[in-house]
Amino acid sequence: MIRNLLLATALLLAANPSFAQKKVVDEESSKLIAGPMLSYIDDYHAQMWLLVSKETETITIKLENFDEDRNQELVFDLKDPKSYNNSRWFDFNVSDYNNGDEIPVVLTLEELIPDAEYNVAVYLDSVLVEEEMDIYTPRNYLADTYFLLGHSLNLNDADDDGDAILDVMSDVESDLMVWMGNNVYFNDKEANSFRKMLAKYKSVRKREKVNDFMKLMPHIAVWDKMDFGLNTSDTRFALKDSSLMAFNLFWPNAPKKVYNYSFRDAGVYKRYDYQDVEIFMLDNRMFKTTLNTEEPQLLGDNQMNRFINEIMGSDAAFKFIVSGNSVLSDGEDEEPFVDYTEEHEELMRRLHLSRINGVVLLSGDTFDTELLKEERENAYPLYELKFPGLSIDGSLGGNFARVKVEGEYGKRICTLQVYDEIGDEVFKKKIHQSEVSY
Repeated sequence: MIRNLLLATALLLAANPSFAQKKVVDEESSKLIAGPMLSYIDDYHAQMWLLVSKETETITIKLENFDEDRNQELVFDLKDPKSYNNSRWFDFNVSDYNNGDEIPVVLTLEELIPDAEYNVAVYLDSVLVEEEMDIYTPRNYLADTYFLLGHSLNLNDADDDGDAILDVMSDVESDLMVWMGNNVYFNDKEANSFRKMLAKYKSVRKREKVNDFMKLMPHIAVWDKMDFGLNTSDTRFALKDSSLMAFNLFWPNAPKKVYNYSFRDAGVYKRYDYQDVEIFMLDNRMFKTTLNTEEPQLLGDNQMNRFINEIMGSDAAFKFIVSGNSVLSDGEDEEPFVDYTEEHEELMRRLHLSRINGVVLLSGDTFDTELLKEERENAYPLYELKFPGLSIDGSLGGNFARVKVEGEYGKRICTLQVYDEIGDEVFKKKIHQSEVSY
């Protein structure tokens, strides 16, 4: 009987050579703890994140394109952090600070080509651990664009079921996911230790539903109060540099070679281009002061100037401004931007004077779905979509949103949709390009 079983196995392997390889993936992938997750992608680069065991020595990425001359094999040596750490302001082996068995790794994949599809295979120490991931670089023609939005994923306990909504989101068509802040929730003890910040990020990423969702599409993120520090944290927060370091180790928004920002300039502020859509993600924590200072600020001069200069240079049909704080709220929300009177007025003035077309605002940290509309003299009205979080208290009952941009050149249409935890649409609004143009 054993002889017959061995013969049958041999025949199966001969008939299907990939069988043996896939078996290796299933049985030998213990060094891969979570991921891989794609993040920032442009014409020539892609960012990848993984959580691997500390015993891992090399990560090999094989990129296969329909044009075999474009195939690549990239090898990253984890014993040399300079070969993979996505930062220009710290060089260290995170394992030295982590005191744990799992190491977050950020990789920059380079020399890609525009309008291309790559099949991605990932190897840890020459063992295949992922073979079903694809990278799509931006297309060179006008196409429909979809992206999901969510905030406030509050998962503090193992039995929290607030991540169940991610299964629903997985079935909604999307090109990428935008995380709007409070993506993890630090408690008082976690916010006072870099190691514990890392541990909280890892505990969330290792959850099965979270990990499965992270592998489906690229992800970009900004933070808010609970994943920056404590509920009332601002620029005085003693561990803000440590918090930023942890954020960058788990949210590789853009490679340093392309996006040469420093936290001293703009915190976690980033912009992201995708087709004829541009997403501007504001940091509402790193430079936030108290309201009783002489000149209170939420964004700070450096971030404000960089943001205005970049949005002025954008030719995107729609320019989405993402913030944890509501920009248009009259003050009913917690920490509304309008409380920072001079800075808020400066933002509104510069957006108007620059005659920037296509601006739509998206904000989180609220318990209600609402579309705000602010009429402006000699300008088009500003719209802002607010919607509740994914799992405010770690339980079912959350919301997420999707933005769709479609239509012919010069006549694009933006559709804002909000869904509940079972995927039912609870809000929908179409905005024509002409409605948000001078």
